[in-house]
Amino acid sequence: MTDSSDKKKPEPRRPGSKTKRGPNKWLLRIFRGYGGQGRRIYYSETFHGGSREADDRLVELRNNHKAGKPLKFKVKTFADYFEQWLDDLDDGKRRECTIEKYREIGRYYLLPAFGKFALTDITDTAITRLYRDMRKDDYAPSTIKLVHVVLSSVLKAAEGDDLLPKNPMAKVKKKKKAPTQPRPKPVAMTPDEARRFLVAAGATPHGFMFELAFFLGARPCEYLALMWSDVDGAGKRLKIQRSLKRRAGGEWYTTPPKTDKSVRTIAITDALVRMLEANRRRQLETRLRAGADWGYHGFVFTDEVGEPLRIDRVRAEHKAICKAAGLPGAFMLKSSRHSCASALLNDPEVPIKAISDRLGHSSISITADVYGVTEDDCQRDVSERAGRLFRIGEK
Repeated sequence: MTDSSDKKKPEPRRPGSKTKRGPNKWLLRIFRGYGGQGRRIYYSETFHGGSREADDRLVELRNNHKAGKPLKFKVKTFADYFEQWLDDLDDGKRRECTIEKYREIGRYYLLPAFGKFALTDITDTAITRLYRDMRKDDYAPSTIKLVHVVLSSVLKAAEGDDLLPKNPMAKVKKKKKAPTQPRPKPVAMTPDEARRFLVAAGATPHGFMFELAFFLGARPCEYLALMWSDVDGAGKRLKIQRSLKRRAGGEWYTTPPKTDKSVRTIAITDALVRMLEANRRRQLETRLRAGADWGYHGFVFTDEVGEPLRIDRVRAEHKAICKAAGLPGAFMLKSSRHSCASALLNDPEVPIKAISDRLGHSSISITADVYGVTEDDCQRDVSERAGRLFRIGEK
């Protein structure tokens, strides 16, 4: 009589059948239920890989079937799905420049790397290799971060459309290989540097535009989009309510500003009213010279034929002015905005709420976090005040 303890324990039941069809090739089958007349229905799949991997795939198929998920994912290339994703994204609510930026990220980075891949063939290893290669090629962290954000959105959408069994981006995040982006530090001019810049700008055709940029603290796309209808000379104010953008082909268009708070009215001084009137007279003279070639768009700042200024042209002028003023090349076109914010924040008489409203920030915390820099002289003044308050050093 055989002891029951000597009996061989039965192997756990497989979730389906596995039949060898060649070297590292298997026919997998799982039972799906009964059809008409009680006929048993199976799902079959040819799997390439080792025996253990085939068992794992059987378990995955069984679990997907129980959870009501598709057993076989449609084969779709990344290139085809990326175009579909962009079309779905362009729902009329997102800004056109945002869609165009995503398209550029795909064209220059994602499609060369994954365009011919089936979505199911994109792995976390391939993704991290792309980031590593971009770092080796000295791409800016901000560019790599944007590539990561767009790729994550595409793969998440593909997973939601049942085109991916697993999102490979989950492993990228788990391994902490997703690129990080340091917070950019705004580069602001000191009051002395700003005066030197504006003196040099006064000798250029668009000197007044740069003066207004420092005064308003506006984004370049905002002051380039100013129209005469936005200017109320009698009420001594102007309204910022649009941004100027360019499509890939160079065609210009306008959009609402960055946020709802970015639509704002700013009081202007008597001196600025006079300077705006002088700019209008100069523009009328230019319009007479252009004749029938003039574009009647109503912008405050235009080129020789009435078209809004191209930002690349303005950027080149800004760089030339910095050089003429003996200023560092680190000062970018947006430095006028940074300089305005920094100067006002370092003035204790100006409430931070007023500064935030002027800059068009959605909250004062953004103003404080981004531009909360203080000059050395201001810090010394604060130290003196703290010393007097607490009577530090007094006997």
